[in-house]
Amino acid sequence: MTPETFALYIGDRPPMLEELDQELGKTAAEHPAICTLREIGRSREGRPMTMLTMPGGPSHVLVIGAPHPNEPIGLAVIPALARYLAEHPQAREEVSWHLVGCADPDGVAANQDWWATTWPPTLEDYHRGLYRPVAAAQPEWTFPAPAFDATLPETCALMRVIDDVRPALTVSLHGSDSGGVWAMASRAEPALPQVMADLAARYSLRVEQTPSDCIGLPPFGAGAYLLAPPAPAETDGSPGGGDDREWEPAGSSSAHYTARHGGLGLFPEVPMWASAPIRLSPQEAIGVLEDARHVLGDLIAEYAAASDEESVFLTSAKEIRSIIPLMIRQIQENPEAGRDQDLVLLVPARAAGMLLRHGDQLLSATPDCEQLQALRTKTEAVLLSWCHRAEKALRPRPMPLSRTAGYQAEMVLAMAGVLSTAPPGTPGPKGRACPAAP
Repeated sequence: MTPETFALYIGDRPPMLEELDQELGKTAAEHPAICTLREIGRSREGRPMTMLTMPGGPSHVLVIGAPHPNEPIGLAVIPALARYLAEHPQAREEVSWHLVGCADPDGVAANQDWWATTWPPTLEDYHRGLYRPVAAAQPEWTFPAPAFDATLPETCALMRVIDDVRPALTVSLHGSDSGGVWAMASRAEPALPQVMADLAARYSLRVEQTPSDCIGLPPFGAGAYLLAPPAPAETDGSPGGGDDREWEPAGSSSAHYTARHGGLGLFPEVPMWASAPIRLSPQEAIGVLEDARHVLGDLIAEYAAASDEESVFLTSAKEIRSIIPLMIRQIQENPEAGRDQDLVLLVPARAAGMLLRHGDQLLSATPDCEQLQALRTKTEAVLLSWCHRAEKALRPRPMPLSRTAGYQAEMVLAMAGVLSTAPPGTPGPKGRACPAAP
């Protein structure tokens, strides 16, 4: 297999929700003898969640698109995998496949305008259109845990699938903003680092040695890390509970839930942009984050004074601000690993972008409010300043979707091949029961 293999199945940009449904429906219609497309649940806003199943061998593999709605590369991987698997029966000899098009259709609907035309977008366009839900509103991070039981309808749909098929492998198609490729897994699978290295070389991608998300996590090879266990029951599991409280995750993930059945849960991460290494000392990085926290705090306070409306954008911006102390502590405790991290520059821009969307939402209801107009102008200036700073430091370069989505698709196939001869998983303890799908 070469990078050109999947390039035939991948477009120039990730599909919109309607296009994703159309592509999966087309594959199912063209291959009715081997494909079943069904609804597995509905989102909180009533959007359907669909799964394409192709029966085959005794090993079951589940692949999930868009676990985070601002990470849309997986939306291109799902239909590409569907077409490839339908046209290559040898890929089904040992494996039965289950492809969930989108884990968070509501979140994707709030994001997809920024990839509707150009891929990848500019840093500015991305942050202007970004929506990243709070952890407690993310289907990926609301699986049951000792300190969390507020499971979302979308998560319940995924739980039912995992309980039913008990996959040997669940791949949740995550993405990052810039940098290289890396992966998190529910256990230290020995083959993963070499598979990742080989595919990264084939697709001319670099393996990220110390991604910001993995500082403090145990590595088991270059770019491969063990996921942290869910929070213990003695914490309350409420992320960002107050303005000055350090962020905590919500529940557990699809990887943790798959591990309950003995399967491997895998998060292969791919970036939107290639980027230059930045040069920030630990002290400089901490200074950037501390300044951002104060600026965001002031903006949030001004919005609260101007209106008591709490949009999802404002709530998410508050949570991002509560993540910043955790980032600072990670750098203080791991100065070498924490230095030169892209997210030091990008995380504050995420919050500023969502505060701008909050301001736009308020102005849509009261367009003549001078206080809100001035506050929106101030927020936009902060966002532009932080985006320009990040562009100057990172020099982001567009990467064709065929490279990043192709890498991720091949990663799925390679790891499915590694695990297809493994014995079936032993069921573990069940999480909170979810009602059956209607």
